[in-house]
Parts: sequence; structure tokens; C-alpha cells
Amino acid sequence: MAIVKLVNSVKSLSKPSKQQSHRSTIGDVAREAGVSKTTISRYLSGQFDSISEQTRKRIEQTIADLKYRPNRMARGLKRDRSFSIGMIVADITNPFSTSILRGVEDVCTKHGYSLMVCNTDNDPVKEKEYIMMLQAHRIDGLIINSTGHNNEYLHELAEEQTPVVLVDRKMPELGFDTVVTNNVQATTEAMRFFLQQGYERIAFFTQPVEKVSSRNERSNTFHQFLAQANHPSITDVYVVDFRENGQLEQKLEAYLSSSQGQFRLLFAVNGVMQLKILNVLQQKGLRIPEDIAVACFDDLDWAPVIPPGITTIAQPTYEIGVNAMERVLKRIMGDQSPAETIELPGKLIIRGSTPSKTK
Repeated sequence: MAIVKLVNSVKSLSKPSKQQSHRSTIGDVAREAGVSKTTISRYLSGQFDSISEQTRKRIEQTIADLKYRPNRMARGLKRDRSFSIGMIVADITNPFSTSILRGVEDVCTKHGYSLMVCNTDNDPVKEKEYIMMLQAHRIDGLIINSTGHNNEYLHELAEEQTPVVLVDRKMPELGFDTVVTNNVQATTEAMRFFLQQGYERIAFFTQPVEKVSSRNERSNTFHQFLAQANHPSITDVYVVDFRENGQLEQKLEAYLSSSQGQFRLLFAVNGVMQLKILNVLQQKGLRIPEDIAVACFDDLDWAPVIPPGITTIAQPTYEIGVNAMERVLKRIMGDQSPAETIELPGKLIIRGSTPSKTK
């Protein structure tokens, strides 16, 4: 079932100074501010080029004084817009998704748009249904963390002049604006640190990488970095499908058995993988970092509090959401420039789970 979240409208308003006995209209605002209704409409639509700063401030204060609230439905009918944005996330329970959602939501609120949020659980069938549902609701734009299986439906939206922006997962064949973490930069920074710490065997544990560019980029960078360094861990990439019971345990056991007696580290593709690994290590009675070091992508709330603190790569998730929504707004306002991929840097946060060999 779709999760629908409505973000209430228009501008950030000052405290009202007048009590109104009726709902104020655009005519009331124009009369009190001493301008035309056309000027008020331009102000509400963000078309500030033809409005002086002094006039803008007077209109803003008048709107606050009269407690004026634009009629979103009337605005939409007049301009053939719904003033609603669709957002499709792969996993609403993942803090990564909710942090991106916060960024999108804040920009929606600032510009007077409602936000409809749908969760697919990484299911292509659910994703297709939600794309069609949002299309029927005449959304003005779509932000999506795609499964990679419904390109034709996304193209159909784009052909209807509905801006589509991808987050987290690149799909260059679609030709859409995309906002992601710079996975190559972040993984390279982490790998350089791991080798400086003296790790002799480094295992990379990931979920299936097919159609998920972020996992693919991290896995490829891991492999290429170690190849260039002529490091023995070059083949220590383990792909785990959580739908297969016992697969994680089997592959962890294979790595642990082959790396006994070496200074070793488990590097997880994301926070979900890291938590599952930590659970298995605890069941086996292995200590961190005395028996094995760990690190992962995603600096989630539990990372600093699990002893001795988990080394992570913090992703700029909130900023990804902000940038994605800002790209949608530019397209809505008529920007026809070529599609752009925005890569925001990740940040390595070093904690006690990755000590140096010399300690």
C-alpha cells in the first residue's frame, strides 16, 4: 500500500497582526499591498525578476498580516499543474531512504508542493504500479530510487513532460538527472586507509549488484584498488542474497576459515549488511576489533554506540534529497539543459573498529 505524505504549502509566514473574520483572497492581498493581482500571482509563483525587493517584502508582510493561504487547486487548474511531487523509495525502513526523504520534503515545503511517497520494497511489480498511480494523479515531478526494471514507464512519464530525477542508483540509458554519492571517491578513501592500517585480508560483502549502480561502483572500486596495490585480498568479494537462508553465514565462514591468523577486516556495502554481519559475528563469539575489524557504508545512528564504535562512510543523504528536488523544480520551470549527474562526496568516519596493526 502506498505511503502518502502531504507537505503543507506555501511560504514561511510571519506572525499575523490582524484577526480575519473571513478567508482572505488574492484581491484582499493586492489591495492591502497596493499592487495588482497579477503581481501577487507572480510573487506566489516565485517569478521575482519583475518585482522589486521593497515590493516583495511588502507583499510578504501583507500575506502574513492577512493570514492568506493560496488555493492550491485553483493554482493547479489555472497553470495545468497539480503542485504535487511523487517520490518512490526502494525501502522506507532504511534510514538512508528516510534521510533523503527529509531533504526532498523540506524543499517541497519551501516551494508549496505536496509530496506523495511510495515504498516498493525493491519489488519491480510494486514499482510499476506506483509509477502508474502517480501518473494518474498528475504529479508535476518524480524522484525515484529505481529497481531498474521499469524504464519504459519512466520514459512514458518523461514524454508527458513530467521531470524524473533518479537518486542513489545511476541509469545512464534513461537520460535523466541523477543525484548520488560519489562511490568511487568514498570507497577509494576507505581502501587507502585500510591499507595504511596494515590489513592483510580485506573482504567486501555486498548484496547482488545487478542493476544497482552504487553496489557495482563500490565493488569495482574495491577490486581495482587492490589490483593496483597487488594486494592478496583482490578476490575477497562475497555476494550475498538475503532471500537465501544461511547464505551469509556460509560465506562468512568461508572467509573466516581462509583468513585465520591474518590481520583482517570485513567491509560491508551498506548498513543493512553490516548489522547482519555483526549479528553473525556475535553468534560466533568473535570480538571487534580483537578478532576481526569491521567497516561499512552508511553512518547510521547505531554506528558510534556499538563498542568500540564502527568505522563508516557517511553518505550525504539529506543533501541528495535537497539536490534532487531542486533539479525537479528547475525542470518544472522550463530548464531544457542536458541531463546532469550530481555526485556528492562521502566522508570516512574512523572509529575503534579499524585499529592499526601496530597497536
